[in-house]
Amino acid sequence: MKKHIFYLTLILIVPLTLYILSLKTVVPIPSDDNHAGITEIIGCLECHADDKGSPKKKTHPPKDQCFNCHKADKKPPAAKG
Repeated sequence: MKKHIFYLTLILIVPLTLYILSLKTVVPIPSDDNHAGITEIIGCLECHADDKGSPKKKTHPPKDQCFNCHKADKKPPAAKG
């Protein structure tokens, strides 16, 4: 009986854990002229590398996999005029 309870608990915990991990907040890439057309990580690092003008915050995760968390904004850039 203890084996059944263990497996039932495991079966419930794994999907719950995966669901909780999927709730990460996605930070949109700004839809301005500076970010227009950036589709590769090298484009991000031109400004956001540690030695550039707008480096990542000290609390930013160290991975250079920008598009795992940052997604393109759905609306097109605002026209200047």
